[in-house]
Amino acid sequence: MKNILAGIFFSCLFSLSHAQYVNQLIAEAEENLEKNHWEQAARGFKNILENYIDDLTYLQRANIYNNVGFLDLQLLDPFEAERNLNLSILYHEEAGIPNQKDYADALLNMGILYLEQVEFDLARRYIQKSLDILDELPGQKIEYWIARSKLAFLYEEAGSYTLALSIYNNCYDQLVASGNDLSPDFAEICSHKGRILILTGDPIEGEKFINLSNTIYQSLGRNYDVQRAESMESLALFYERMGRYGDAEKTLLDALELKKSIPDEAEILIISTLNDLGILYNRLGNISKAREMFIEVVKESEENIGTDHPFYATAKNNLGTLALTEGNVVEARDMFVDALETYRKKFGSNHPYYANTLNNLARVERKLGNNEKAEEYYMEVLRIDEKIYGKDHPDYATTLINVGVLYSSLGREHEAEKYYQEAVLIRQRVLGAKHPAYGSALEYMGMHCLAINKFKEAEKLFREAIEIQIGLIGTLFPIMTEQERQAFFQNITSNIDRYNYIAFTQLEENPDLIKRIFDFQIKTKAILFNTSDKVREKVLESTDPELKSKYRTWQSDKRLLASYYQMGVQELEQLNVNLQYEESQVERQEKELMILLENFAGLLQKVDEDWQTVQNFVKPDHAIVEIVKVKEFKSLTSDESTLFGFTDYTKYLAIIFKNGETEPEYVVLGDDFRTDEQHYTRYKNAMLFNIGAQETYNIFWKPIDEKVVGVNNVLMVPDGIYYKMNPNVLATTTGKHVIDNYYVSYLTSAKDLFRKDVEIFNKKSYLFGNPAFSNGDTDNRLNLAPLPGAAAEIQKIEGLLQAEWNVRSYLDEDANELKIRSAYNPTILHIATHGFYGDRFNFIAANSPINNSLFKSGIYLTGASETFSRFLDGIATIPENDGILTAYEAMNLDLSRTKLVVLSACESGLGEITNGEGVYGLQRAFMVAGARNIITSLSKVDDAATSELMTLFYQKLVETNEVRESLKYAQLKLREKYSDPKVWGAFILTGNG
Repeated sequence: MKNILAGIFFSCLFSLSHAQYVNQLIAEAEENLEKNHWEQAARGFKNILENYIDDLTYLQRANIYNNVGFLDLQLLDPFEAERNLNLSILYHEEAGIPNQKDYADALLNMGILYLEQVEFDLARRYIQKSLDILDELPGQKIEYWIARSKLAFLYEEAGSYTLALSIYNNCYDQLVASGNDLSPDFAEICSHKGRILILTGDPIEGEKFINLSNTIYQSLGRNYDVQRAESMESLALFYERMGRYGDAEKTLLDALELKKSIPDEAEILIISTLNDLGILYNRLGNISKAREMFIEVVKESEENIGTDHPFYATAKNNLGTLALTEGNVVEARDMFVDALETYRKKFGSNHPYYANTLNNLARVERKLGNNEKAEEYYMEVLRIDEKIYGKDHPDYATTLINVGVLYSSLGREHEAEKYYQEAVLIRQRVLGAKHPAYGSALEYMGMHCLAINKFKEAEKLFREAIEIQIGLIGTLFPIMTEQERQAFFQNITSNIDRYNYIAFTQLEENPDLIKRIFDFQIKTKAILFNTSDKVREKVLESTDPELKSKYRTWQSDKRLLASYYQMGVQELEQLNVNLQYEESQVERQEKELMILLENFAGLLQKVDEDWQTVQNFVKPDHAIVEIVKVKEFKSLTSDESTLFGFTDYTKYLAIIFKNGETEPEYVVLGDDFRTDEQHYTRYKNAMLFNIGAQETYNIFWKPIDEKVVGVNNVLMVPDGIYYKMNPNVLATTTGKHVIDNYYVSYLTSAKDLFRKDVEIFNKKSYLFGNPAFSNGDTDNRLNLAPLPGAAAEIQKIEGLLQAEWNVRSYLDEDANELKIRSAYNPTILHIATHGFYGDRFNFIAANSPINNSLFKSGIYLTGASETFSRFLDGIATIPENDGILTAYEAMNLDLSRTKLVVLSACESGLGEITNGEGVYGLQRAFMVAGARNIITSLSKVDDAATSELMTLFYQKLVETNEVRESLKYAQLKLREKYSDPKVWGAFILTGNG
């Protein structure tokens, strides 16, 4: 329920025959009333009624009781308001209604009260009675039209938008004609008129009236901040309907802050804003944030307005939607049934709220298999939608889609198609071809086409839908936190997976589709990583001290939060740490930082970059190979139902682009659809046991090999199992290895080609090796063997670098976590130690209060065994120097000027593979921290052989300053001594070299 601007209050000074003192009290109370000092005014009027009521005429009592009732409304005490307004009306009638105008105003205030209480029948009765009186009075036309606007508001709340808009239009015209077009009443009419226009499908026209309303409220000053905040909420609705979700969130957050800044305002005022934010976050895929908002609405409603209020019902409905999304169908149904009953009692069964909840209940019945009941509900919703909005409206289109989904699930595809087609046309016509809701309609139509094997039509539909989603990245990512960006991106990756499969099946018939596949990979792969990287770059380039200060504070608090994540629940309780509060503070800081970055568009790669852009960045003697994982998508249709979704089976595509070529080529990898586990087992058997080595090469690399003849460097953007493979070690049909023909290094994305290299101002290297895992007094329960070879490795590297570099070496006890944390922007960071990946002995991940894959990989440093022993004994350890640097902690290091990180550790390149983003492990963590290149291992490595490899690598690096060339040289030289590919080929390079 929106706040209603104008209650009516009256002057009720006594005649000169009354005591001067009482006149002074009344004057003071009215002055406070004029200044919107509600509490002071209420105290003054109530003092008069308590102490001087016998001296007042009935008419004077009536007017003062009306003022007190109005003030009770402002102070959100509806029960007292009703009592005092009833007394006002009673005294008017006892006096014989000598002043029709004052009586009409008291009736109108009572009508406003019942509007606020969502008692529409009573509200209509009092407002209409007031209007009847005002219409008969001479010279009261402005008051009449103001009262008419309250009736319009009643119809608006009741869902009768057409009637409400007609009345608002008349009120608008009358106030303009009378010169009252800068008044608060006029601003209120504009705000509500604009909101209805947005809701009924004319958002562009609606925005004009919303902006006019905001301008008037701003000119009227802080006394009208509540109304201005609510007008801002209507503006946010406009942004949301136009798909400008970033602007919508910013506007709602501004409205929330404005409401919170208003002195003496009750918590109930923020309920509508919290609810709007929850709906927006849910639409963006940020379920946890949406739930947080809705739970807060439930709490505020229970404490302030009761469980029979529509606000409470709305929150329950929205929580039910989240429960349904998460598969809690029965819980969702209970919430929807409760909300529906509340709406029915308050609004009747022809209201938008009732229709929305009935729509949700229909979804529940469909999921429970009660298809007849679901169809009955959907048809009722269509009837209500048509009555309220007409057919040409986005909400009507939404219900059409829901009916289509029901019919698709029942195998009634011909009927479903009609509903999908009508929905697509409505959303395109009303919202435009760039709107995300139109894109969503295309997805449903695409799924339908996919289910009935119309692959050509499905390809076009999904292509257009994805292009709309990609277009939103530049709009949404600017104001999103990392978590929000991740949630939003999940929606895109599902569509891209579907598109890849559809296009893959048609490549033989239409080879040009490979360009579309390549374009989507370029625009989206590792977009989350690239965005984080660009944020850091933008801050470093900025000369704004406030921006840099906020960034430093945010980074510092993120590091502190990382330490909390490594504590158990009991430790957090002992330290009195509220983890949820600390998370919200870090998120708030990040949001403020994003808003400060006004020119955020420059942070992201242009969304129009495509395969032709990449063409310009491929160097001579280079080729880029984009690996694309194709997930099998199947539909099973019977007479009774249709099921569709991804299977566990995959194939791989390689898109190849060489310097000088005009178009990309592609090859299919793998002989058949298999699970990734089956694919990877082949590679692993070839590496570990030399079983099927030739077949492995033939399946996973030979088709690429045949396309890159004549190049010296292949830059591979991996996907799926290719993240865990080093193609350099594959044995070719000529008895050589791939490395003999060219060198393969990794990129996180084809966009890495566009990245600027790090400017080296100071050749500074930090070298860590052979940590003292145990102090000798503690059992080495982690079974971490000492690494004397690593100590020798560091000493040799120091000797090679010290002539031209500022070298700092840390061995034994000095190779600890605090020293790494203090290594500020080294040009080279080299760490020789044990690494870990997975759940075995991973007590950090097991102990953490959150589930994050970045805790499943890391490196061991000085004191790691003691930390493990203390953990087993139930003793807390300070995470900042516990001897275990997790990938999560590494991500928060400052390596923004670091050219190279070398992780000379076992399995330091492994991690959890995330669709569209790569490996969530140490490799990603150090690159998010800023490193341009990183060398990691994919397998367990021999201490002595690794030491030799690193010595050879740095010998060449000092000579050439070329990372890629130096690693290739080192691996080829090491192969002369160790023929086993697991030894000389354990390490890979990620980065541009």
